[in-house]
Amino acid sequence: MALFNKPKTENSNEAPKKAKNSHYISRSEQKRISKENSKAIKYYEKLKKRKVKVDDYTTQMNDENNVIEFDDLHTYFFSDAGTVKAVNGVSFSIPAGSTVGVVGESGCGKSVTSLSLMQLVQAPSGQIVSGSIRFKSNMFKLDKMGKKIPVYEEEVDENGVLQVKKDEKGKPIIKRNELGGNLYEMEERVVDIAKMPTSAIRSIRGREIAMIFQEPMTSLNPVFTIGNQLDEVGLLHIEGISKEKVKERSIEMLKLVGIADPEGVYKKYPHELSGGMRQRVMIAIALLCNPKLIVADEPTTALDVTIQAQILDLLREIKTKINGSIMLITHDLGVVAEMADYVVVMYAGKVIEMGTAEDIFDRPMHPYTIGLQKSKPTVDQETDKLYCIPGFVPNPINMPNYCYFRDRCEKCVKKCSGDYPQLVKVSDTHSVSCYLYEDYQKGDK
Repeated sequence: MALFNKPKTENSNEAPKKAKNSHYISRSEQKRISKENSKAIKYYEKLKKRKVKVDDYTTQMNDENNVIEFDDLHTYFFSDAGTVKAVNGVSFSIPAGSTVGVVGESGCGKSVTSLSLMQLVQAPSGQIVSGSIRFKSNMFKLDKMGKKIPVYEEEVDENGVLQVKKDEKGKPIIKRNELGGNLYEMEERVVDIAKMPTSAIRSIRGREIAMIFQEPMTSLNPVFTIGNQLDEVGLLHIEGISKEKVKERSIEMLKLVGIADPEGVYKKYPHELSGGMRQRVMIAIALLCNPKLIVADEPTTALDVTIQAQILDLLREIKTKINGSIMLITHDLGVVAEMADYVVVMYAGKVIEMGTAEDIFDRPMHPYTIGLQKSKPTVDQETDKLYCIPGFVPNPINMPNYCYFRDRCEKCVKKCSGDYPQLVKVSDTHSVSCYLYEDYQKGDK
């Protein structure tokens, strides 16, 4: 339910009509943009703080085999120069138990898409404006008072009657879950994360969806030990767990990610560890609650090649152990080819091609995807100079109505000056957004 009339975000990025220089903004124009931004930010911040019932953000999956579905997602940043459309209509899904690689140049909207999923977009300027993020969640069942329903231990009394087991003080004993915390009644429910208030997403973020951030040195707190930061996750998301149990769980996770001296690392500070070990700690933090989905935002960027291989092998191994899914964000096509089952190629906030790893690497169609592959050095070919895609990514504030890649494309045709091309299915698994393949939409293959 809208709190008041939804602000118009489309007009905020229009260039001033009287401005001779497209990069110049007059004082009156700046005031107008600031006023519109203030109204829009107030609207979306109120939506995030509203009190709603679970049914208000409950939905259904388009495909029950998916763990998450992005549907026409728009995430904008309201700046003094205009509205930055960082994510501008992104739609793709992640099947359960699979790895989906999201690739593209820096600034194409990969990380903002993942931050939108976690509701960690930098507010108040950054806001999810529209669209859906459907997630198949295991939520706690609640009683009439809105409290979690515990599962109690049972025993047979002297008369052969099954009853709730009690402790010495006469209190019912709650069963323990696999992580060492209290066991509660659960129910599978599909929720729309884009419509969830901030208070509700906290039960999912970190417990069912975990994120491995790009730079471990800035993600780990330098004034707390590794143990403190691991224990914090367990104490926050595993209700009823004791300090002894959470410490055991933390050390167990450090062992799982391949740290040789987990007890010693547990007591150390981040600056005492190498880059590879810090990244392993970040993975341990993300996996502590056995999440359904791991969001890995360029997890190997700051690491050398040897450590990169170890981290990728670790992610593959852990995904199999916990039967989870991975959303792998990177600009390294080599990593994607090795890890991903499906690939999503993004450019300027939009999905321009997606399909299986075989589709994208063996049969790339979009000129941008082909350009990315040509830009990668290969050992089987001799070349004096690497291929470079000409031009630059367009300004995200004043985006054109035509194809965003038109001015950089070597295969540009007359129709490219028209409306932005729709995503066309060229096979059951392969889709591309380009006028070169519009005949597929008409059935002429």
